[in-house]
Amino acid sequence: MKILSKFKQLKKDIKLVIITVLIMSCIGVYATGTCIVAATADDVTYNNTTVSAALNDLYELTQNYCPPGYECRKLKYVTDCDNNKVYTTAPNNLSGLAKIMAVNASLDNGKSEFVTSCNGVDFSSSNNDTNGKGIYEIASTKNDEYPIYYYRGAVDNNNVKFGGFCWKAIRTTDTGGVKMIYNGTPDESGNCTNTTGANTQIGTSKYNINKDSLASVGYMYSAVYNNEKREATNLTTPYVYGNSVSYSNGTYTLTNTMTSTGTWSNDYNTLNNNHYTCFSTDTTCTSVYYIYYTDSLYAYYITLNDGNKIEDIINEMLNEQNVNTLDSTIKTIIDIWYNSNLTSYTNYIEDTVYCNDRSISDYGGWNPNGGDTTKNLYFSPNTRLINNTPSLTCSRKLDRFTVSSSLGNGSLTYPVGLITSDELLYAGIIRKNYGQNDGYTTHYFYTNQMYWGMSPSSFYSPYGSYCKAESSYGYFWESAYISNNYGVRPVISIKSTDVVEFGDGTQTNPYVIKTS
Repeated sequence: MKILSKFKQLKKDIKLVIITVLIMSCIGVYATGTCIVAATADDVTYNNTTVSAALNDLYELTQNYCPPGYECRKLKYVTDCDNNKVYTTAPNNLSGLAKIMAVNASLDNGKSEFVTSCNGVDFSSSNNDTNGKGIYEIASTKNDEYPIYYYRGAVDNNNVKFGGFCWKAIRTTDTGGVKMIYNGTPDESGNCTNTTGANTQIGTSKYNINKDSLASVGYMYSAVYNNEKREATNLTTPYVYGNSVSYSNGTYTLTNTMTSTGTWSNDYNTLNNNHYTCFSTDTTCTSVYYIYYTDSLYAYYITLNDGNKIEDIINEMLNEQNVNTLDSTIKTIIDIWYNSNLTSYTNYIEDTVYCNDRSISDYGGWNPNGGDTTKNLYFSPNTRLINNTPSLTCSRKLDRFTVSSSLGNGSLTYPVGLITSDELLYAGIIRKNYGQNDGYTTHYFYTNQMYWGMSPSSFYSPYGSYCKAESSYGYFWESAYISNNYGVRPVISIKSTDVVEFGDGTQTNPYVIKTS
């Protein structure tokens, strides 16, 4: 009676809000067998005012009641630096594995069971029992239609059987699907007990055969311009250098020129604004050379023809709309494997974005307007790794690899790709410093094998001017020459409509996705 009397005191419009909240937070998800509610009056407001204490009684009464056969579960919360409780979200439109992740997640921007900082997960440090172990919700996506939930650290409950293979669940997508990475085949008992070794991958491959072109960091690519180099001993004669060129009737003319003073080691700091040369004392030539990196041993350069400047060939290799024409070596391997093994399961696999972020964060000597020829070119994923600022936003459509052109570039034949460095930063893997061996081998991504990711790293010039992409040993990230042979672990995403038939995600009882 006390509760009812308090309820009657509330205005009619506030009553409607309360009833709506109660229906949406509980009854709306009865059909899936779980009633998910968060029980504090602070969570329910009307016109930016907290509903009166009468709601506390009514809300607690409601949350403690569920129809027979249904489970009532309180949402998890974190504590922020002001000691406030902040609740996770579990939208009613989630199902299957995504829903299991949602109701077990903690927000990543506050203190929770395995995060001791009130600021949340620290991405500059590896995962551990005080910096993340379990399932987390990206706080910035809390109010999205489909918030992003991800596994982090030494978890043992993200094993999945699907399509006759074992997978590790990684994270949800912005359409409610779940991304998973290949982890081998079930053992004789049907369990997913693979943890390390070559059996966790479908084989090995180069990322791309041609390591000498900026274009080769592409999961697909088109125009290719290879680098060349000249030894410093061949540059002792003074040459003329320009900070730009003009082009007419098949001839380049150097503009704003200067003449070198002798050996290249004496000049490379002076010539940062003067990248163009004919490698002679002439100011005109039919082919011109753009120097993008120098050291005491070599000058590394690109040969330009037909009136092209350095900006033009960078655009051709990385930015043009037709850049996704030819398959990389690793894409060819993945597509062949998918065609042989998963085409009959495509109806259960969602078309989602696989990001090959080729945007440049630091042009180094590739910048014709003062670019430092002693510095390398770096792509944005590398900078996010260094700064420990992961992002799942793939800003350029031409880098968003999808089957459908409505979601991304529409360049994929099959809905499959590779892991990104940002996804593994969320999962707890950090950049490895030279000579470091931090020993985080309990991470769920650790396989004791080097395997490829999809994120470009740099165009690295010392010791040979080669393209580098990100690769993982399972507990750190490290740039690697794309011509290396490393493991291939395909990534797919099961649809938001998936059904988990049984399992709890452990190796001996993996989640089994229904496919019939």
